[in-house]
Amino acid sequence: MSFPAACCNTPPVKAAYTAKGTKGNIGDLECYFSGSKASKRGILVNYDIFGMHANVIQLCDILGEMGLYVVLPDLVHGKPLTEAEVGNRDTFNSFCKNAGSWETNEPSYQKVLDYFKQNNVESVGAIGFCWGGKMVITALSKLKGLKGGAIVHPALIEAGDMAKVNAPLMVLPSKDEPDFTAEFDSMKDKAFFSQCLMERFDDMFHGFCGARGDWSNSEQAKRANDAIKLLVEFFNKVL
Repeated sequence: MSFPAACCNTPPVKAAYTAKGTKGNIGDLECYFSGSKASKRGILVNYDIFGMHANVIQLCDILGEMGLYVVLPDLVHGKPLTEAEVGNRDTFNSFCKNAGSWETNEPSYQKVLDYFKQNNVESVGAIGFCWGGKMVITALSKLKGLKGGAIVHPALIEAGDMAKVNAPLMVLPSKDEPDFTAEFDSMKDKAFFSQCLMERFDDMFHGFCGARGDWSNSEQAKRANDAIKLLVEFFNKVL
């Protein structure tokens, strides 16, 4: 598995942001909702290992303002990893095998997809950050109902993961992620490959678009905005 060292030694920033969306539940799954419920296009957002950070909330609100109905499920149920836990390999590996495993999170993904369907959302995509990238790429290979997915500074990606996806994929690695060229090219024979996109952010670090981004820094904010624009453009095409 590919896991950037930066994910273990870079603390999340403290960000201040006033949320525009609302909190609610899908069954027993707490979620953050943003955008219009009347939209026919939905996005499931899988946060990084630091959970409901202000940066991901702000990103969800931006996507909502762009016409998407966004659902951010609290997959770790209010218990994200702490900085100390992320720096402990044994603790992090235990997270990946348990609370952070696909087997644990698949039912929550399905709940969100069912919710979208019940609310007449016709086209659904998914975005994953860090560990969430692994969840999204797995969902694209195992679940029905996703029209596309994006993985941003993804972690834990293995050889063969991209070749298994069944819908267009966008990959946005930072300087801390490995070269995914061979993996990306493994999708070339898929009918939807022309809709796939990979753009590296080699001037940015792992987490810049998630909990580790300091969006009061003008350069980091600009590059986060660049990534968000790519997300919006991608989902405007595939949804």
